[in-house]
Amino acid sequence: MAGLVVSGTQVSYIGQDCREIPEQLGRDCGHFAKRLDLSFNLLRSLEGLSAFRSLEELILDNNLLGDDLVLPRLPHLHTLTLNKNQISDLEHLLDHLAQVTPALEYLSLLGNVACPNELVSLEKDEEDYKRYRCFVLHKLPNLKFLDAQKVTRQEREEALVRGAFMKVVKPKDFRASQHHQPQPSAADEVYVLPWGQILAILPSPPPLLPCTEQISIHLSLLCFGTGSWDTANGKLKKLAMYWDVVFYVCLSPF
Repeated sequence: MAGLVVSGTQVSYIGQDCREIPEQLGRDCGHFAKRLDLSFNLLRSLEGLSAFRSLEELILDNNLLGDDLVLPRLPHLHTLTLNKNQISDLEHLLDHLAQVTPALEYLSLLGNVACPNELVSLEKDEEDYKRYRCFVLHKLPNLKFLDAQKVTRQEREEALVRGAFMKVVKPKDFRASQHHQPQPSAADEVYVLPWGQILAILPSPPPLLPCTEQISIHLSLLCFGTGSWDTANGKLKKLAMYWDVVFYVCLSPF
């Protein structure tokens, strides 16, 4: 098979411009391969990977894999690299990996939209990447390395406490369905807490106050708590704060 390189249990099929995993590759090497390198191809699907049940390392860098990526269950896989693909839905990917790769310890997603750093957007900064790492470690707590960087004890502890709050989503924009209206951009990203966690962290209702004072409190929160200034990039960071929920709590005694 042209382009195939085999060394012991290591199998490489690199730079062959294949759009799918050749059936012959699985038939010839699937039963013994522990390391499979399929980088620098044109893969959009991983159909055929089920023949490689004993894989411990899988290299899929520089392909065309997107959010519809589906891996078979690989119980022995400890290393997975997906650098420079077309993955944008981070949570969907992590939930899938948690199900099918229980032994995963090394994951790399550099060069994907799902990994927010300067490789994919100049608008992303170090804080964006830190939040990403925290969320990934919340979803995959057994990881030892993420994007070629060792997971530190501090990161692991922070993921336990704050990881669930680090999810990044793009809000739905009702204007998107209207003509001549721009689509939401990367600048529209907000950090969203799950609803149950919002209610859990809200304080108990305050003592009864006159309605005018309650409204003044609400307006003050809106005026002074809507975001923070990013000195590095010279722009306002937008932060979703659920003021309607706070206002509801304030008015609950009435």
